Amino acid sequence: MNTRGKDRTVLIAVSLTAVFAVLAGGAWFLSRDAPEEPPRSLPARWPSADGEAVRRVPMPTGEMVAALPPATAGHVLCGAVPEASWASVLGGPVLREATKYGECHVVTADLEVSAGMWSEPPLTGGDATELEVAGHGATLTRTTTQHPIDAMLTVRLSDSTQDWVKPQLQIRVSAQPGVRTEPDFGGMATALGTAMVAAVATPGPSLPTRDERAHEMTPIPGSGIGDAAYPLITWQLCTQLSRASNTPLDQLRPGLFGSCERKEELKTITLAYHDKSDGSFPDRLAGRPAREKTPDTTAEIQLLDDSHQTLEITWTDSTKPGNALHDLAEKVVPPLLGR
Repeated sequence: MNTRGKDRTVLIAVSLTAVFAVLAGGAWFLSRDAPEEPPRSLPARWPSADGEAVRRVPMPTGEMVAALPPATAGHVLCGAVPEASWASVLGGPVLREATKYGECHVVTADLEVSAGMWSEPPLTGGDATELEVAGHGATLTRTTTQHPIDAMLTVRLSDSTQDWVKPQLQIRVSAQPGVRTEPDFGGMATALGTAMVAAVATPGPSLPTRDERAHEMTPIPGSGIGDAAYPLITWQLCTQLSRASNTPLDQLRPGLFGSCERKEELKTITLAYHDKSDGSFPDRLAGRPAREKTPDTTAEIQLLDDSHQTLEITWTDSTKPGNALHDLAEKVVPPLLGR
């Protein structure tokens, strides 16, 4: 009997058994001591460095959502969907903020959503599907071949092609970095888009064409130029400047981004809206916090307590009385506040 061959076979079997035992034991040891992935949670710091807590703002009507100042747009888009609805669609508690770029940014522990108005949406993807969202044509695209996997819904809310208009709403839903699950991003984007469009595009005014001049608009009771769309701001500025200065509307010069000017030889009066103004307001004018940038010539008035949207009044006229600027502010500011 060849005992040497038998001994060699036994030795090999014993060696392999030992190797498997070591490998199995090492795997058990590593899995036992490897830290489990901690449960995900909402960010501890909120709003983020570039964000603002969402304010309660009036919803635009008609096509006005396509002409909102950046300081207002993000708050409108976030507020168009109730917080409980955000949580229901996204499957968990949410944090919302409006970014300085005019977007609505929403996060859960696992997901991230951005919504903004664009002249041309910056993001595109594959697998495009045409659909209708709250009566408006839309495109749903999905990114499925790279990380993060996401979905983007783009909805056209106006047919305007003017270069100052942002007629397209885009909503992007994606996973937070490190999240491996793949929920129905497309369904979430469509549900959010349907609710958002229904809230911000109710029947109302159309965007003015390039040739249309400002016309008198009766302010809606309780509303003003704060958190309004640019055309509504311009119309109200021209209306109040016309009334306060006894100047026909057709002699005023409206601006695209919330301004109105009365210009004569060596005399100019300008009312200008600013969606965000830095600095403090140590003075009072027309009952509001204000600052005189140039005494008797330029004053800036804070329109809302929780936002730095302002009205700037400039009166260049060496022959005007010393208190003329203050008197003008007392006339135009209350109706521009919606009073």
